[in-house]
Amino acid sequence: MVRKKVKLAYIVNHGSRRATFRKRKNGIFKKISELTTLCGIEACAIIYGENEQEAEVWPSPAGTRSVLNRFMSLPELERRRKMVDLERFLTKSIEKAQELLKKQWEENKKKEMSIVIDQFIYTGEYNIGNMVSLKDLNDFSAFIDLNLSEIDQKLNSMEPEIQGEGGNGAEPMIGIEQQANAGADVGPSMSYNMQIDD
Repeated sequence: MVRKKVKLAYIVNHGSRRATFRKRKNGIFKKISELTTLCGIEACAIIYGENEQEAEVWPSPAGTRSVLNRFMSLPELERRRKMVDLERFLTKSIEKAQELLKKQWEENKKKEMSIVIDQFIYTGEYNIGNMVSLKDLNDFSAFIDLNLSEIDQKLNSMEPEIQGEGGNGAEPMIGIEQQANAGADVGPSMSYNMQIDD
């Protein structure tokens, strides 16, 4: 059975929110325990619940303090090198989402322009649809130029193959013609010799 994808948004219902917090918190503690056991590393977790004054820690207050002391003993530059706070995490997530959106928009734009080109090829008519701005028309022109350039490159790459195939077929024909011409020159003499043998 396929698990329903959870929408990452604030849970308004108080009871559902507390149940989700409890379930996810225990899941995080379990994952950290598995990570430390499988990889032999030191790790800790500090989680503050909603409206709770004291944090819940893993593996224990003493173990958490030990990991934090080790981390704080590192130079500040080393500490910050791979540190990600909420602001930086959200910023990176937004940048990644914007990049994906841009790529998808460009892909959709290319498909739209390809449809317009196909329509013109098969029907002789074109409908530019939503491409009404000057930028859209410039993009469309650049897209056509790019396609023509790719076609030229393919044709140029095929020319040596075509010439090679034509050359292989033409050389024997030229040789046959030369032999025929040579035979024509010596024809009477060959005919004469044959008559003498008889």
